[in-house]
Order: sequence, then C-alpha cells, then structure tokens
Amino acid sequence: MRKCFYSGVRLLLLFLFVASLTPATMGAQTNGLIIMITDFGTKDFYVGAMKGAMYKVFPQAKIDEISHGVSKFDIKEGAYTLAKAAPEFPTGTVFVGVIDPGVGTQRKPIAMKTKNGNYFVAPDNGLLTLIGGSMGAAEVREITNRDVMRQNVQSSTFHGRDIFGPAAAHLAKGFAFEKIGPVLEEYVQLPISFAKIVNDTIVGQIEVIDEYGNVITNIRPDLFEKLGIQGGQTIEVEFSDHRTVICKYVKAYGDAPVGFFVGLFGSGGVFEVAINQGNLAEQLKLEATGKCIVRKGSD
Repeated sequence: MRKCFYSGVRLLLLFLFVASLTPATMGAQTNGLIIMITDFGTKDFYVGAMKGAMYKVFPQAKIDEISHGVSKFDIKEGAYTLAKAAPEFPTGTVFVGVIDPGVGTQRKPIAMKTKNGNYFVAPDNGLLTLIGGSMGAAEVREITNRDVMRQNVQSSTFHGRDIFGPAAAHLAKGFAFEKIGPVLEEYVQLPISFAKIVNDTIVGQIEVIDEYGNVITNIRPDLFEKLGIQGGQTIEVEFSDHRTVICKYVKAYGDAPVGFFVGLFGSGGVFEVAINQGNLAEQLKLEATGKCIVRKGSD
C-alpha cells in the first residue's frame, strides 16, 4: 500500500511539473542549426567574427550559410534569396540575416517565429517581408534583452556580431523566444507587386538577377496558362527602355542552342529570361528593377 502511495505521489509531482512548463520556461524548440545570409562578402573579417560571436554563445551550434554574396545594401534581393532557400531547411532552424544599411540608427533588431516552428533574426527593414508572407509569422518580437547580446563593448556599425548573431545563437541553444523582448504588432514590410494580365499581355516586374545574369521575375505559371502560352511557342519579352528579346518558351536552358535567348519557369517557380550559357543582364545592361512584359509571339 505504501509503495502504491509513493508511486502515486511521484506521478502527481511529475504531472504538476510538466503542466508548469510554459513556452517561456521550455525554451525555443530548435535543432541546433544556425543559417546565415548577409551582404558581407568573404574578403573581410565580418563573417568570421560573426560566426565566432555565435560559437562563443553556443559552441555546439552547426553554422552554415545561404549566401554572403547578396548585392550590397539590397534588402529586396536578400528578402527574395532568404524566402527561396529557407523552406528547404528542417523545422527548428534559426536563420540570421544581416543586410543592414541602417545599422546604428533607430531601426529595431527583431526576431520572428514562423508558424512551422522556424526562427528568424534580422533588422526591421523589410528583410523578413517574404518570409512572413510565405511561411506565416506566428509572432514577432523586438530584441531588447541585453542577455542575448554581446556582453562587452558594442559597435554602432556591426550589429551582426554584437546583436543578431548572439541572439540567434541564444535561440538555437534553447533560450525562450518570449524572453527576447516585447511583441511587435507591426514590422517593416517591403511593397509587394503581383504580375497581372492586361489586354492579352502579362505585366510583371524583375525581382532579382542571379549570378548567371538570368533575369528572374514575379510572373507565375498560371498567367501563362490563362493566355494559352504553351511550351515551344515563341514569346516576346520587353524590359525597361523598350529592350526586347524574342525567345522560345522552354522547360530547360539546354532546350535552345548555346547563345540563344530562352524563357522558362526556373527552380524558384517564377518566370525567368536567360541566354543559354550566356549572361542576359550583362548583354542587355539590365538591373534588378523595372517591368517585364510578356506577349505571345507571331508563330
């Protein structure tokens, strides 16, 4: 009887302990991965110093990167690149993004928890615009807790090392997301435009230009379907200043001879224009801004 009594007491105590574990006491449900995206490049000490700051907080962390080659100060490109890569990582990954032309100003450092259980640490400058839309922002907080920041002198020009990196490492280590700072009801979001059909013409815009000089747009496959554009057909693509190319709508770059223009839906799920084994942006002197207009060709 006494043995049963003590067993019952143990079970009751265990139940009460588990019930007391609120999200704030349980900590972030993370997997130890910290994934970086920056515009630092790799020539200088910045990437190494930021990694060192994170390892100092969490020596067992697994740190990798999406890219350090985002165009300098290009928040839009960073947001696009982050949004295309982040869904490929497992639940519980912590991402830290530093494309931060406003470093040292009044812009806030923020952390976002998404509905699928990932975490994002970044400046509040629009870098998380597409993540919040595609993965769903469950909660956004301003990073104010100094316990998750660099403990010695902080710079006004390197918040990647002093705030974002350490905060990401603390989250990856299990620090409670709810303790990182107060909830933000709103965060900065870049304006998002959607491609549309106007008078049998698709009107979209250039989103980014990749390392190969391929011009990537915001045009979705359903717009091609609505216009009845099919594989193998000729299409006319017009960019800003009336720079126009005539190309085949294909499935793969190699479906056209080397040096020929092609139009296709790439791995990002949106329409892009390229030169097979060439650099379209360089040849046409295009930048990652402006309209992209698609029309059916004459064939």
